[in-house]
Amino acid sequence: MKYLLSILLVIAISYSTFFYISIFDFQGQTFYNSSDKLWAHRILDPQKIEKISSHFKGFEIDVFYSSNDNCFDVKHHGESNGMTLTKYFSKIDNVSSYKYWIDFKNLKESNLDSSMVLMKKITDKFNLQNDIIIESKDIQLLSNFKSLGISISYWVPAFHVFKSILNINKVKEDLIKFSPNAISMPFSSVQFYSNKFPNYPIHCWTNNLTDEKDKLTIQKIVSVKEVKIVLTDFKKNFLK
Repeated sequence: MKYLLSILLVIAISYSTFFYISIFDFQGQTFYNSSDKLWAHRILDPQKIEKISSHFKGFEIDVFYSSNDNCFDVKHHGESNGMTLTKYFSKIDNVSSYKYWIDFKNLKESNLDSSMVLMKKITDKFNLQNDIIIESKDIQLLSNFKSLGISISYWVPAFHVFKSILNINKVKEDLIKFSPNAISMPFSSVQFYSNKFPNYPIHCWTNNLTDEKDKLTIQKIVSVKEVKIVLTDFKKNFLK
């Protein structure tokens, strides 16, 4: 019994060391660095921006690139509703007054070149080169957008008690090789990644944290110095 307890103690200490020890210290350029960290989550209707623009400086938008129509469809899933990213931005007054997190849902090898050309046209047209950050899980493809002068966010694997032991070094290698401007994740992964990569800008989402009691959780996330953007489903910025 004592032998088993000793083994368990060693495992607990080893895992605690793994969880808390840092392995890479970021020294680079931050896309967004403001004390006003709350952004609006999944704003797929540009008309909503006018209603909440007094509360938020930034908005998250989901897009799929359509090869058939050479456009970015603004949607989270399902069929196109006719709202393209070009049309979306054209409907926002003072569009360059805000920041935008573009979640590129279907980035792949076959649409990389055409989506880059289109994104360049859009950012030039609306003067948004410094106001958008594009997110994807495929860091190798995503890194190409840096050549356009556009910031990128690497959607890293969510923290998992066992899987993270195996994939954390791959994430570290990706950060060193591709130098994304931020890493993005669910709020539940913030503690782990802020420990592993101190000073690396973190962008996170707080899906399902919509009750009054959840505001305290969001406040704690915002207080983490590595966290630069927190997406919220609250309709107002309750931290202002």
